[in-house]
Order: sequence, then C-alpha cells, then structure tokens
Amino acid sequence: MAGETDIEGAVGPIDDVALEEIRTVFTRADGLVEDAGFDSRLDPTKLQIHFRDGIAEATWCRFDIRWFQRQYYSFHYLDECGVQFRYDYHPKPDAPAKHFHTPPDANSDDVEQSCIVTTEPMLVARAVHQLWRRAYETASFGALNTAENPP
Repeated sequence: MAGETDIEGAVGPIDDVALEEIRTVFTRADGLVEDAGFDSRLDPTKLQIHFRDGIAEATWCRFDIRWFQRQYYSFHYLDECGVQFRYDYHPKPDAPAKHFHTPPDANSDDVEQSCIVTTEPMLVARAVHQLWRRAYETASFGALNTAENPP
C-alpha cells in the first residue's frame, strides 16, 4: 500500500484471525480463486488471493489484503495488465477514512469516498468480492465503487 509506513503507527498490528476469515469468504465465494495464502508463514503482513482470471483483458489478478487489529484495512487489486485499485480504511489527511483508490493505478492522491460502510471483516470481504465480481462479469472497471452499502 503506498504510503503504508506513514500510517503503520495509526493502524496497529496485522490481525491474522480476521485475515483467515477473509480468506474463507473468498475461497468459498468464487471458483476462480486459484490460491489464497499469507506472504510469510512466520511473520505475515498480508493475505494474497490469486484468481485464474481478471477483469477485461487480464488473464489473472490478485488481491493483497491487510487487516489490522484496530479494524483498518486495505484490499489492493492488481492484474497482469498493470491495472490497480484499492479499498482502504485508515486515517488519511485530506480524504475520508473509508476511501477508494481508482483504477487504473490506485494513485494515493486520487481517492474518493468508499461505498463500503461496514467494518466487519467478513462483510467487507463479501462487499469487495461482490464489487469485483460485478466488474469481472461486465468486463468494466466503471462500477467498482458504485453500490449502496454493500454487501
């Protein structure tokens, strides 16, 4: 996550129990999930969900997910075409705490209010998955942040 060193003190340590719950949501919700695991067994910093396919021309994609013990989070999408977007919840000067970094590059300065209101790990995971799945099925990034309090 861009600028993550700036916010680490504010968000607290990683919540590996919440990340396990999130992994369960994604692996049960979608047959396109190829692999779901932590970046490190000894000192995990993120959960990585790999998909067999991506949005539009991408033939694969991945979510790098961080969930913190203070309930802050980051769901960062990236694919083989270099497209990125991100759903974040953390303190950010001059931006809403719950915000969305738009495609194609998830620029840290290009944020808008996130449509995801909840902070419950399983519900946030379901919301992100539903928004991703809609973009996948329509082959369009246009509606990634257009829902009324998903899921």
